[in-house]
Amino acid sequence: MKATLLLASLAIATVASAAGQTYLEETFSDNSWEDRWTTSSSKDNLGKFALSSGTFHPNKDYAQGLQTTEDHRFYSISAPFSTVADNSKEDLIVQYTVKQEVAQECGGSYLKLLPEGYDAKTFNGDSEYAIMFGPDVCGPENRIHVIFNYKGKNYLTKKTHPVPRDNKTHFYRLTVHPDQKYSLVVDGETQADHVSLEEHWEIYAPRTIPDPDDKKPADWVDEDQIEDPTHVKPENYDNIPRYIPDPDATQPEDWDSEADGDWEAPEITNPDFEEWGPKYIPNPEYKGEWKAKDIPNPEFKEDPELAHYKIGGIGFDLWQVKGGSIFDDVVVTSDAEVADKFMNQWKENFAKEKEIVAALDERKKKEEEEAKKAAEKAAKEASEKDKHDELDEDDEPVAKKAEPEAAKESEPEVAEEETKEAEPEVAKEETKEAEPEVAKEETREEVKEEPKATKKEEKDSTETKHDEL
Repeated sequence: MKATLLLASLAIATVASAAGQTYLEETFSDNSWEDRWTTSSSKDNLGKFALSSGTFHPNKDYAQGLQTTEDHRFYSISAPFSTVADNSKEDLIVQYTVKQEVAQECGGSYLKLLPEGYDAKTFNGDSEYAIMFGPDVCGPENRIHVIFNYKGKNYLTKKTHPVPRDNKTHFYRLTVHPDQKYSLVVDGETQADHVSLEEHWEIYAPRTIPDPDDKKPADWVDEDQIEDPTHVKPENYDNIPRYIPDPDATQPEDWDSEADGDWEAPEITNPDFEEWGPKYIPNPEYKGEWKAKDIPNPEFKEDPELAHYKIGGIGFDLWQVKGGSIFDDVVVTSDAEVADKFMNQWKENFAKEKEIVAALDERKKKEEEEAKKAAEKAAKEASEKDKHDELDEDDEPVAKKAEPEAAKESEPEVAEEETKEAEPEVAKEETKEAEPEVAKEETREEVKEEPKATKKEEKDSTETKHDEL
């Protein structure tokens, strides 16, 4: 459907209908958008735009728009109209959608209508524009800008319209009427309907001013209240003390008058004392707050050309801390039917988006609950393990004491069993087969060599003794 609208828009842009004329329809449905839009070269390292449908959408083709892709960047891009727009005799409708999937910390998502003959290559934040319109968010401050340029000066509306703060696609429409009034629609809801620019913008000097020669009459009563003459102060009021000595207080028994001085009872509020003050009543002579009468302001001059422009194009000139804004369905027209066609499309899409977001929120909530339960379970298991380890440490001495008993009970049986079953046979076998021969051999060798060694040792010993003698 979006592609169909694009084809229709090309015909509308070149031929004005009886209902009005469309100067721009941009749906970013194809990859040739860069042929229609020019990136400014006024700054180095400008942020880059790219086509995107976002991470969630009811229809990928319909959701595709122009997205800011980088954080902490200036963006500056513009597109010319098919023909110059002149709103002096018919309504000028400018509308578009913005989707902020990533919450904007501080940045604009507004567009600018540029004067006839603007330079796309040098377009930047200082360039003159006719109208600036759209959301701007920075921390707690958020408002939909509606700024009109008048005689080289930009005038911001006094009326604050808040920006929707969520990740869905939102719709913004500004209509500038040729009779110096405007209308504002946000998400299909009318925020202002044919309101005078003079009411919400301080463009003109005041129509009237207080007469500087008008003076307040000498007998003018501007006090709205007076003291009640019937409210009289009670007799002897000034002789009734607010505080009196406590009649129930007694001097302590250990009070030493010579050392401590004369004892005085502490004071308490006098029960006979009543606070009194004058009462006021409306002044019967009051004439109201005096104001000088108004006279026509000689500085006021109504301009029948106020907010009448010759517009040659449209541009986005932005600063964004967080990129990710998706702009789509940018329409500038005087044909209400064309504008409404896009708004009705948005309404249908928005209803589906709300369902998707609700489902995503529900899934996220469920995942968070499951994660919380898993964390609680892990913490519980860890706590039980710690308690179990502590119990094991407490039981360790008992286990050590029990160990010898177990040894006494089990080891003898094993030893006896091994002795009975294994040792006798091995011992007998070794005794019969190996030991006798080895023993005989060793005995023979020892018998032969030992005597010689003994005689030699005796001889050496005898010689040693002889030498000593």
